[in-house]
Order: sequence, then C-alpha cells, then structure tokens
Amino acid sequence: MVQSHERRSISVVTPVYNGEASVGELCRRLAEVLPRISAQHEVILVNDGSRDRSWETISELCSRSPVVRGLNLMRNYGQHNALLCGIRAAKYDLVVTMDDDLQHPPEEIPRLLMWFTAHQKRSRTGLCALLHLASHALH
Repeated sequence: MVQSHERRSISVVTPVYNGEASVGELCRRLAEVLPRISAQHEVILVNDGSRDRSWETISELCSRSPVVRGLNLMRNYGQHNALLCGIRAAKYDLVVTMDDDLQHPPEEIPRLLMWFTAHQKRSRTGLCALLHLASHALH
C-alpha cells in the first residue's frame, strides 16, 4: 500500500460500453481500495453509447456515492474518445484509467502507485500523471 506521506488525490476514469453487468461490481471494489490509498478520490464513469442499461446503472451509482461521477456520450465515440472525455473532467492530480470489465483488478491500483512513486522519484516527473492500469505494466 502507498504510505500516508505518499498519498495523492486520484481520479479513476473508466469508459463504459455495455457494462451494465460489471460496472456496479467495479465501483464496489474501487470503494474498498481508494479510501485506503487516497483521502481525495473520484470515479468517473463515461458511458460510451451503450445499448444496454449502463447509463441507468451509472446514474444509480452516482446517486448512491458522492465520489462517483457519470458522463453520458450521445453515441458510441470509441474507447479512446470516452477516455479523453473522462480525463478532461478529472479534478485530481493523478488519473488512473481502467476498463469496466474488471480485466484489470482495482486491487492492483496500490501496486501501480508504488511503481509510479518509485519511478517518479528517479525521473522527477511533474505533479500530474496519467496511469493506465494494465497487468503487463506491473511485471
């Protein structure tokens, strides 16, 4: 886990496409992980023109949690555009992007932040960073 003196504010951005079945579980798991590693955090769910009830599910999640925010795109613009919309809406200094299908477990975010912190100290990068949670990045 990231030590308290290394805690950062974190925005997690997730494009959602037909993710009605998985987005609730994603938010539940993020709600367990994020408070342990960040005092200030948000989850931005970007509905990318889903054909299922993803937007209704996102709206319900937003109504239940003040840290969950939803963006609803008019049509399917594709994953990269949905990510960019979410990144532009992010309000914290560290942005973690991840998919809505739980292929990348939220429980790996602390490891990703430890990796980033170690590399940031060596390279002295800026205060703002964008990290994509991908299993291959942690090996």
